[in-house]
Amino acid sequence: MVTKSRSDWGVVFSVVSIFIAIISIGYCFPHILEMIESGWERSSRAIAYFSRIIRGGAA
Repeated sequence: MVTKSRSDWGVVFSVVSIFIAIISIGYCFPHILEMIESGWERSSRAIAYFSRIIRGGAA
């Protein structure tokens, strides 16, 4: 059984919303990568710091 949408505008609005989502992801992607790299660097430094403390070295 095939049902037809009451409004053909639903398809248009869906395509527009998908297009806006793709544009926003493309715009934010470099910022997201920068945050991930910064977080990875901070995590690595924190792990190295705590491992030096645990081994008894100078912090």
